[in-house]
Amino acid sequence: MYSHLNSHWPYSSKKTSSSAWGYHPQEFAERLRNLEYKMEQLLKMSEQNNQLLRSIEEQQNRVCTNGGSGSGGSVIVRM
Repeated sequence: MYSHLNSHWPYSSKKTSSSAWGYHPQEFAERLRNLEYKMEQLLKMSEQNNQLLRSIEEQQNRVCTNGGSGSGGSVIVRM
């Protein structure tokens, strides 16, 4: 079913030593820490984006009251 994916896999499926793949535990750990950091940053940016969207939604739903002309009434402002 997914045989086409294996043709793009850069490593052979045969058992090889870790040095043949260029695998080094310290490098792997550093890459994993870097990935974790990037995921944390992505989550923070997503939370900030959600807050911004909530703020925009609140502004769109704001009801403005006309108090200067004395004509009364209110206007719903939509952006």
